[in-house]
Amino acid sequence: MKNKQAGDEGSKIKMNESNNNEKKATGIIPFCESGLLSGRRNFLAYVGVVTVGLAVRPVWAEEKSRVVSLKDAHKGTLEIDLRIMNQYADQPQEVQDFYTAGRAALTGPNPEAALAEVCRKFNRPQVGGPMLGDVTSTGVSVWVHLPEPASVNVQLTPKVGGEAKTFSSNAAERIQSVRCDGLLPDTRYTYTVTDSKDRVLGKGGFMTPPEALSEEPFQIAFGTCFHKVGLYRPELMKLVQERGNRAMLVLGDSAVDGRGCNYGLVQADYLLRNLSRPWQQLAANIPIFAIWDDHDYWGDDSGGTSTRGHSIDPVGLRKSWQTHWNNPDRNEDRKGIYFQTHIGPVHFIALDTRSCRIQEERGQLNSFLGKEQMDWLKQQISESTSPYILLSGGTMWSDYISNGKDSWGTWDTEGREEIFKEIDAKEGSQVILLCGDRHGARGFAIPRPGNKKIYEFEVATLGGVPGPGAFGEDRSAQLFGLPSRSWAFGELSFSADRATFRLVNERGEELETIVLDS
Repeated sequence: MKNKQAGDEGSKIKMNESNNNEKKATGIIPFCESGLLSGRRNFLAYVGVVTVGLAVRPVWAEEKSRVVSLKDAHKGTLEIDLRIMNQYADQPQEVQDFYTAGRAALTGPNPEAALAEVCRKFNRPQVGGPMLGDVTSTGVSVWVHLPEPASVNVQLTPKVGGEAKTFSSNAAERIQSVRCDGLLPDTRYTYTVTDSKDRVLGKGGFMTPPEALSEEPFQIAFGTCFHKVGLYRPELMKLVQERGNRAMLVLGDSAVDGRGCNYGLVQADYLLRNLSRPWQQLAANIPIFAIWDDHDYWGDDSGGTSTRGHSIDPVGLRKSWQTHWNNPDRNEDRKGIYFQTHIGPVHFIALDTRSCRIQEERGQLNSFLGKEQMDWLKQQISESTSPYILLSGGTMWSDYISNGKDSWGTWDTEGREEIFKEIDAKEGSQVILLCGDRHGARGFAIPRPGNKKIYEFEVATLGGVPGPGAFGEDRSAQLFGLPSRSWAFGELSFSADRATFRLVNERGEELETIVLDS
């Protein structure tokens, strides 16, 4: 494991020995309680591994032909999506049949009624969820997708003891996001979701963030580029839970892969996500915050109202996005999917770097985010009182990789400099930039006037897909580089006196540990 102060000279990541430190008990709901599988041995059986003494050997490591390439994933046929489903373990035939029938329903006439009929046939009371989201020190939202409009109840119980609380939906809807407020900070809860027929739709557990920073650090995980193919590989998602993260920031190119405005196939891709058992376990136990990038939005390098001569429907795509994720401000009437929230003492600002682009003004001020979003962002930075601000966009902030391809460097360098000047002038808060898009993982300390720097972490390794080299031609600001086709997620821990970045691979090895200079 590398442990260094940020600003050290970057060097190529080498694989290191596993971190054998005992993991802290996190209180994650085991598979037996979440309606999945029970016990470690059953979990290993489910993900397709065999145990030999103390060693664990993936069965699928010998079956590389099962792994779906990114090129094939982009094709998105039924045959390929079923292969994605079965990459790392053979799914039950009932699950495969349900997906096949559900996809046909969603892409045919009267999709909602047809999907409801499929769910009745397969005796499935829900299409997806539960998925946690919008967690704060005193609240959380619980999302479920039902076949037909219905009400739901969420019962939460603090693990330390105390009375259970029940929260109910406001009305009968197909998509429910039940807000549960009045919770205690820094407290672990378990919960159960039931429908109006008292059927259990799912169980899980989570821990609220603290109200303020303390000597005891709390952690937030993040990463990008599942590209569908990574949603069925369990190791990273399991590690996010085991390591005690309070939230997971999913920052683009996740579940939908280049479906354009074909809303039937968009929904079919979300159904594929919902049927992944690793995703089910993650989303039921770790609150998710999500933004989109080009493949979620419409297709490769897409943005705004048109791309490569094809018209795009930003309004419809935004509505679809808000339906299938559990973000803050999901019902806000704004031109974009951007939002802001506080994950305990950390201010999280999520940008929409796709749908607000103005193609005919590319290269001009405000062409990338649009003036409305730019003004909103500057206000958020200026008014924030949090010690740390996480500022995320789907694409790269700096131009070190691929010369800023399809990002700020080829769209709005003037607007980027305005944002950086807001950050430079900010007192009492450290702004950390998060992004993805270019596959691989990298960190930068972007130099600024007055010997200042802004940290940027680009972790686009949730799907192990190909991309550019680990390092840019100019390495002067680069802290580390992990090649594409690697698997890893980022993690930020916050305590009273420091913030620390870690890069964790699929074996639980901490490839990078960087203490950020304030």
